Amino acid sequence: SSTNDEICLSCGYPAKGRPKLVFFKWTAIGVAVVFALFLLLGVINRVEQHLNSQPSTQIDR
Repeated sequence: SSTNDEICLSCGYPAKGRPKLVFFKWTAIGVAVVFALFLLLGVINRVEQHLNSQPSTQIDR
């Protein structure tokens, strides 16, 4: 007997309760974007520091 009930992907049982609010979904996406931006800015900062710390190849005369 198959029904159109949603099945929980992690446990395999029918989902119970009401669906999550759209607010929570967008909040989770926003938090993930903020963390990704901080991670990206940290990587860019580290690369810039690495490039600036290398000695220049110009010869002073």
